[in-house]
Amino acid sequence: MKNYLLTISLSFLAILAPIQPLILLAFSTIILDTYFGIWKTIRIKGWSGVRSRRMSDTITKTLLYVGGIVCIFFAEKYILVGLIDNATKIDNLLTKAFTLFCVMTEGKSISESYKEVTGRNIWKAFFIFVQRQREERTKQ
Repeated sequence: MKNYLLTISLSFLAILAPIQPLILLAFSTIILDTYFGIWKTIRIKGWSGVRSRRMSDTITKTLLYVGGIVCIFFAEKYILVGLIDNATKIDNLLTKAFTLFCVMTEGKSISESYKEVTGRNIWKAFFIFVQRQREERTKQ
């Protein structure tokens, strides 16, 4: 029985191998958003503002995002395979689009948390940083 469960588990992981980077990307942005959310709460309300209920939302969000990525991957791979392959040559297009949606949602949340604490837009700060780096390179 142990070998049977191990074989099924490894087979499932092998099927999910093409989307492993997408799952890791979504998971990484969730962790980053959680960090910024805790940072915002501590800066605004102090340690007393950190609640386990809000932390449990992270687990729910992770399961929904990863579950969505896996479900869309299976639907795309086994149901919609002919339709999407005829339209485009991009592998796992719908799965990548859904992952992009998840990452953009988390990016917006990170930006809102950063702006609430510092009063500055994180994207503008990032682009100003990049522009300064370019200017320094051209001077050298």
